[in-house]
Amino acid sequence: MSAPTMEIGDMIEINRGAYKHWALYIENGEVIHVVTPDGPSRLAFCSVSSSSGSLSCKGTITVEMLKDVAAGNPYKIHNYLDDEFKPRPTDVIMKDVNKMRGRTIPYDLLGNNCEHFVTYLRYGKSKSQQADDVIKVLLLAVVAAVVL
Repeated sequence: MSAPTMEIGDMIEINRGAYKHWALYIENGEVIHVVTPDGPSRLAFCSVSSSSGSLSCKGTITVEMLKDVAAGNPYKIHNYLDDEFKPRPTDVIMKDVNKMRGRTIPYDLLGNNCEHFVTYLRYGKSKSQQADDVIKVLLLAVVAAVVL
C-alpha cells in the first residue's frame, strides 16, 4: 500500500517518542512549523516576568523540508479535527503561511504549541489534543492528591 499523497494544509504528526511534533504541509516536500531551540540556547528564548513571576517563551515559525523536520522519526498525515471543523481553503492557508514565516511568536507547551499553530492554519481555530491530555492528567493527579 502506498503512502497517501500530501496536500497543502495537511497536518503532519511526527512521533518523537515522548511527544508528537506537528507541522503543516505546504508544498514541494516543505512544511511550516514552530521551532524552539534545544538545550542551553532555549534559555535565550524564555524569560521570567519580574512583576508576575510567569515564564514566557518564544518560538520561530520556520519553513523546512519535511524529511529534515522528521529527522528519521516516523510521521503521518493526521487531520484529526476534520469531523469537527471545516478546513480552510488552501489559498487562505498559504496567505497566512506567507505572512507568518520567519516570525517569532509566544510559545508555551500547554497554551500555544506547535499543534495549536498547525490547527490554527488548517482550521482557523487553535487546538491541541496533546496539551488537553496533559492538562487532564495533571488535574486527575491533583484531585487524587486532595482525596488521598
